[in-house]
Amino acid sequence: MDDRSGDFLVKTLDVLDRFQNVVGNNGKWVALCPAHKDRSPSLAINETDDRLLLHCFAGCETKYVAAAVGLDMSDLFHQKLTSIRLTEGKRKRYEEVLQSERILVAVIDSAEKNERSLTAQERNRRHLGHQRISKIEGVLNE
Repeated sequence: MDDRSGDFLVKTLDVLDRFQNVVGNNGKWVALCPAHKDRSPSLAINETDDRLLLHCFAGCETKYVAAAVGLDMSDLFHQKLTSIRLTEGKRKRYEEVLQSERILVAVIDSAEKNERSLTAQERNRRHLGHQRISKIEGVLNE
């Protein structure tokens, strides 16, 4: 993963943000499939060296899963993703996402410190937040 550009890493976050109930880390996530009425995550999202892979265990075709969140199949490939440059608008959006992730992580940390034990979903979301913060900071500081 280290040989990929920061734009690809941040684009991965943009793609993940299109799905609901995303949980996971290290390039492997599960989410609710937007192509059918999903009540528990049946969509696997895997990051490889040159693309994002989407697989619905309920049988939805990848092109329909991608289309349901406004993506074309070509949006999932590294070559297209790395050709996009960090514009001022994107930089602003990434800064907003960075601030939002920092707040979310702080709230979860505070709940754990001051109120109660965290649920597995909260721990996973905090971990995802830390990953996003790290990746976005890397891109913004290039």
